[in-house]
Amino acid sequence: MRNLPISIILLSGVIGLIFLGAAQRVLDRMRLTDTEAILLLVLFIVAHFLPVITLTQYLALNLGALIPFAIIIYLLLTAEKHERIRAVLISLVAAAILYLTDKFLPTLPGQIPYDLDPLFIPGVAAGLISYFTTKSRRTAFISAIAAVILNDLAAAVSISLKTYHAQTVIGGGGIFDALMINGILAVFIAELIGEIAERIYRGPAKISDNGDGDHN
Repeated sequence: MRNLPISIILLSGVIGLIFLGAAQRVLDRMRLTDTEAILLLVLFIVAHFLPVITLTQYLALNLGALIPFAIIIYLLLTAEKHERIRAVLISLVAAAILYLTDKFLPTLPGQIPYDLDPLFIPGVAAGLISYFTTKSRRTAFISAIAAVILNDLAAAVSISLKTYHAQTVIGGGGIFDALMINGILAVFIAELIGEIAERIYRGPAKISDNGDGDHN
């Protein structure tokens, strides 16, 4: 039996939480209805099963990679102008952080930075930056996924410019797991920090069921 990718397991779990109503507050802050959220998550699952097409002798494209890209474009186009600009800027910063850590962190086992999995860097960076600059869960999700896509494109371009006689696949190499892990992680970090800050500011007894009014 073929093992399910971790991203499909995560997506299925999130869809289950939405059906149970456990993610309603987060969806409200991302300005998504249950139906919209489930549709977007199902599209991510569908992306796993789309084929790879050959563009040139040394370049191929995983068609499934177009779905996350299209979803990010949709979320950006439906965002307000100031949020759109911030999301793009945070995406670039998170992508730069991932690139720099990959280039300059120690690569020998036993050194502390080496033991940090770079897979989680875009999600952590996007979640932290988004919360402290915008408090927007929607921006956190967009920028985390966009950062992964940008790095994948940069890596594909870099490899294609070198003299490797091998085919480069855009959207390959487990990118879907990275997209989902980082997107969910970024929202979780922003939500967790928001909850902690809210409790510290208001006190547990004063927190209303409707949240703190942040609907980003």
